[in-house]
Amino acid sequence: MINSAAKTLEFEQFYIADREGEALEPVLKAVAAAAGRGVKVRFLLDSVMMKESSKALPALEKAGVKSRVINFKKAVGGVQHSKFFVADGKEVFVGSQNFDWRSLVQIHEVGLRIKSARAAADFRRLFEDDWKLAGGAEPKKLFSKKAKGAVTSASPETALLNGSTVTYSLAFSPAGYIPKGFDAEIDQLLAIIRAAEKTVRGQVMTYSLSEYGSKRWAELDSAFRLAAARGVKVELVFADWGMGGKGDRDIKALAKTDNIGVKISVIPQHTAGFIPFARVEHCKYLTVDGEFSFVSTSNWGPGYFLNTRGAAVIITGAAAAGALEDIFSRVWNGPYAQPVDPLKKYEPVKKG
Repeated sequence: MINSAAKTLEFEQFYIADREGEALEPVLKAVAAAAGRGVKVRFLLDSVMMKESSKALPALEKAGVKSRVINFKKAVGGVQHSKFFVADGKEVFVGSQNFDWRSLVQIHEVGLRIKSARAAADFRRLFEDDWKLAGGAEPKKLFSKKAKGAVTSASPETALLNGSTVTYSLAFSPAGYIPKGFDAEIDQLLAIIRAAEKTVRGQVMTYSLSEYGSKRWAELDSAFRLAAARGVKVELVFADWGMGGKGDRDIKALAKTDNIGVKISVIPQHTAGFIPFARVEHCKYLTVDGEFSFVSTSNWGPGYFLNTRGAAVIITGAAAAGALEDIFSRVWNGPYAQPVDPLKKYEPVKKG
């Protein structure tokens, strides 16, 4: 996508983390080369991670890349946590991957490449609004202008995936700080869980009903419990990063529920030794009834849906659900995932 870009590249990322000789290095060189051949390249990054991002920015800016830093916490209350880029207004890549060398080789991720000018237009609209927000625009006024032709649940787009036809829509977070006419991510996630008849399978890094001192928020938790109560088989995998201390109480409580299976995935250290902030399940997806899929940039907690920038793709079609359920099955049945023991005292995992 980057090498074939002829006119524009817009990157909206949480941060950039490179290391010499690692997998992101050729990607950053490709970005710089694109700017060098006349492509208009812009990077939007969150302020909270600029200590890390500032290491890679000078080389990009020297090549002609324009950048802005968004203080999403000041503007809305959370962070800019979405991870996407748009090429030539024709295609989008969005998923759980940060712009981090570890995401390419040391972290389990899931992403989507969407070849659609209509989908690209929605992501560009969000990028342009956030670009202006980073420049000092007032949030409420910025997002009040209605989006035209948005890819929503009421007006989805059709695509080919592995030779099969699927339909999809887009959704974003946080509600109230997305362009008017866009679907809200949490609404779409709750809708497909509430419609489940047979199975719900999901994998995400963290799960919590409260974050950073927020009030308890149980909408998603209730949706899982209600699905299980009506006979839906719910299976969820979380990363070991969410275990230890008070942080795992919501996961343990969910694991006690009939019809809900919860496992924790513990990816072993690299053979070369400990790698900070790596070797973790970072995917963010969910499938329902082998037919509906939800692929996102958000973890499952109130902070992500209520005041943090996120993006999701909701897909109808067995081709997408089948591909994701294949990933899920390998994790669920693999050697690194173990059922949660509600009575066990888990020790916090060393991250950095």
